[in-house]
Amino acid sequence: MAFVRCVGSESTLKDCESAGWDRSFCEHSKDAGVICSEVRLIGGSRCSGRLEILHNQTWMSVCDAVFDQQDAEVVCRELDCGAPVQVLGAAAFDKGDAQMWTQEIQCRRNESQIHMCQTSFKFTPNYNCTHKNNVGLLCTGTCCLFQ
Repeated sequence: MAFVRCVGSESTLKDCESAGWDRSFCEHSKDAGVICSEVRLIGGSRCSGRLEILHNQTWMSVCDAVFDQQDAEVVCRELDCGAPVQVLGAAAFDKGDAQMWTQEIQCRRNESQIHMCQTSFKFTPNYNCTHKNNVGLLCTGTCCLFQ
């Protein structure tokens, strides 16, 4: 714990002004956090789990009807987890309780982040996107966490 003050030009957190990394006047109830990506995988490991996308400051589960292999390549790359091994549907990593993202994601594989992909509302209107249809993802980085 440490009191840290950054001005924005620092390349790492260590370059920010601080009272010292072992000196603090804060309790853990005042800890700060940072979101580095607008996607996350929940219920597995860092590189596997139920896919959620941050939209308007709300984490949303992704419907398996609106997600494909090209989209998976972008997510695995964004999370620095290698390549996709498998895209899973039917709530393979639990149903979760986040709102559902129902827009079709249309990545071209060259995007570095999922929010750079186009989205649209054109998917089969009869498809029911519920928590039973959350998409799960396994990336190659999953194997490396257990070695």
